Amino acid sequence: MIEVAAALCAGLGVTAAILAVAAPPPTTPDEAVAPPWLERIVRKRWADENALAATAGWSDHGAMGLALVQLSVAVFGGFAAALITGLPVLAVAGAVGAVALVRGAVAARARAQQVVRQDAVLEAVRMLRQLLETGATSVPSAIAVLAERGPAPLRSEFRIIAATSVGRRQAWSSARQRVGEPLFDMLAAAVLIQGPGGGELAPLFADLEASVSGAQEVEREARALQVQARSAAAIIVSLPVVFLVVLSTLRSPYLDTYHTVSGQAFLLAMLSVMACSYAWMKRLLLLPGLQRVRLSDA
Repeated sequence: MIEVAAALCAGLGVTAAILAVAAPPPTTPDEAVAPPWLERIVRKRWADENALAATAGWSDHGAMGLALVQLSVAVFGGFAAALITGLPVLAVAGAVGAVALVRGAVAARARAQQVVRQDAVLEAVRMLRQLLETGATSVPSAIAVLAERGPAPLRSEFRIIAATSVGRRQAWSSARQRVGEPLFDMLAAAVLIQGPGGGELAPLFADLEASVSGAQEVEREARALQVQARSAAAIIVSLPVVFLVVLSTLRSPYLDTYHTVSGQAFLLAMLSVMACSYAWMKRLLLLPGLQRVRLSDA
């Protein structure tokens, strides 16, 4: 019963933490009761959750759907860890680990979607360059060709742009926001800044394709190394927890000390140090990626 009660407390604590992070910000400043710095943190976290969900293709669910999934797996992971090991402190570790698995899966899906978009944009630039180098078409005609035979992930965007005769700058701006890739920003800038004749854009697209494809290649190699380093850090941090779970399953007498109040406090402190160390290593391995292009007139 003690383990169940501890698991319930841990589950409620994780639930409160997730809801505090995922709760939508106040609608009006007059209704805000939290300090300004806390409100800024909540707003930023909410925006990050929405961006992660949208990048992974969860635009219909958004941050609230992602928060509910994390809440469910956190409660399940906390209960499972507490009941299997008999150590209430490990309920927190189980909940955090379950949430980390969900976020890792969503981040991997978001990265896969980003790679697909990057390849599609690069292929669109390549097709535009080839069409303009032949001299047989103008930029609006080339956009119409991309709307029919271009990369599948971007055909709908090019169809909207090609069908827009008035307000094309706004159409490109809306497409930039939906695609969210630096290369697509550069493509929009080249089309909007240069004249629609098309002949002088071919060398620009050639240089654009070469420079950005090289930057993307370097970025992907760096991300591959980052994944290796993060995987090694995750394995190092999770090994002691796995060892504790195995010993608890075997009912080893070596863990009798951790069933006392002081042992629980010491174990919680060590788990907190491990979690902070892993968060610090992840921050050191954070890559900024390619920067977006800002167009004030788009």
